[in-house]
Amino acid sequence: MNQEVQTQETALTVAEENSYELNADIFAACKNVDGNRKVTSLDPTSEEDMNMLLNAQQNVDYKLNDMVDTEIICTGCYVVERPVVTFNEETGEEIARKKHILMLFDKDGKSYVTGSSACYNSFNNIVSIKGLPTKEQPIVLKPIKVEAETKGHSYLKLQIVIKK
Repeated sequence: MNQEVQTQETALTVAEENSYELNADIFAACKNVDGNRKVTSLDPTSEEDMNMLLNAQQNVDYKLNDMVDTEIICTGCYVVERPVVTFNEETGEEIARKKHILMLFDKDGKSYVTGSSACYNSFNNIVSIKGLPTKEQPIVLKPIKVEAETKGHSYLKLQIVIKK
């Protein structure tokens, strides 16, 4: 019995020493301002990047929903999280949740936007491992539609494109 406990402790020690902590929240280092959180991988000291962001906030080039199965060489992102309160019509219960807006920028400065929670979640999963996309470290992404088995509709998600 003592041998079994020692083996388990050794296995845990090896696992701890060989593991890495992943940041699973894109907003982990972000301040909450008026209930909203914002993060960007664009360079805030670059006038070109900031103009690109400001222009995209007023007039985005593409909706990600219209770009399904199109590869995007993503060199930047801007993500906003804001609280949203809805009410259950039957019970009157207040339901608080978070709404995300995801804006991507490609190598040509074109902008892509979505409000899809599933798309935001897939992007968050990708960048928690690969890091935020930059001009120096772009991420090739492809919007895809995933059928919801029980709900009769589809979700927009992002997948990483692996070049062979």
